[in-house]
Amino acid sequence: MSVPASEDGARDTPHGVWLTDREPGELLGTRRVVARLEGDEVLALGEAPGREEADALAESVLHEIEQAAACGEWVELGDRLVRPDAILSIDVEFAG
Repeated sequence: MSVPASEDGARDTPHGVWLTDREPGELLGTRRVVARLEGDEVLALGEAPGREEADALAESVLHEIEQAAACGEWVELGDRLVRPDAILSIDVEFAG
């Protein structure tokens, strides 16, 4: 027996279990991209509706950091200029 899929690709089975073709964690909601700096400081860089979009944002930030580092310049993150070597990581987190 075939169960029609919902708008997001999920479908209910006769046993009440939802099946989906989406990636694990994709249905968990908005993601936040942050920069972790020396001194345990965290800068929020943006939010995205899902993991793929957040990963793309993180990749673009990493590219900007790499370009700035190659030129010996500081990178603009949000409203701040930051030394590239002061950035420990760029992370994707759940926004909730």
